[in-house]
Amino acid sequence: MLQIDLSGRVALVTGGSRGIGAGITRTLCMAGASTYFTHRGDPKNRKRIESLLKEIGEQGGEVRDRIVDALDGAGTRDLINTIVQERGRIDILVLNVGKNAERRVEDMTDEGWQQFIDLNLTSAYYGVRAAVPHMVRQHYGRIILIGSSAAYDGGGGAIDYAAAKAGLSGMMLYLCKTYTREGINTNIVHPCVIGTDLVRERYGTEEAWKKLMSQIPVGRVGKPEDIGGMVAFLASSWGDYMTGQEILLDGGRTLWRS
Repeated sequence: MLQIDLSGRVALVTGGSRGIGAGITRTLCMAGASTYFTHRGDPKNRKRIESLLKEIGEQGGEVRDRIVDALDGAGTRDLINTIVQERGRIDILVLNVGKNAERRVEDMTDEGWQQFIDLNLTSAYYGVRAAVPHMVRQHYGRIILIGSSAAYDGGGGAIDYAAAKAGLSGMMLYLCKTYTREGINTNIVHPCVIGTDLVRERYGTEEAWKKLMSQIPVGRVGKPEDIGGMVAFLASSWGDYMTGQEILLDGGRTLWRS
């Protein structure tokens, strides 16, 4: 039987405590990776994080959480250095931090633009900058950027979110051109509507949810584990020949709406 086996691999998922990030964390752990995930350390979320840690532990997964602000470049570097000190390596880096808020251009501020560019793009740069030297040294690495279908259709949020997610494509191309021969593969996974708490809040009425469902040709909203499964594939030996690719996981919605 074919399986995804990440035994012996060490992974870091930024923003891995909820929604898509939690789905990725779960999947990597179940595939055998020793997985760390970051969060902001908000006390009101501690119960949810403890539940995730317990769930994964009871299923035999190896997981650790760490408090790091995604916009703390030095803190991100310190965390990755610590992981390498503890585990001897860093094999898989999943850059999942992101935020979107619906606004029109004329209603935005300079500060708001910069905030969302930093959350969705600069945070990924900090992770890459910290991990690449270790991956070059070990001549192995898998970097998976979590983008958005907004890079294809502009999204339903704001210009800063779409611009930042499109910026990940340039980041990926640079990394592939510069580091693939160093043993580092980089790819992007672009989710569309995934059934997280945030999406359910956005489509909060029964009418809005039905309309959303009608726009997805496969007949359902995506699950965080749909993204997690693709990430695990890219991080595994089955993905060794794939680099520089952008994978749209949207149930056919983007094409259907075009």
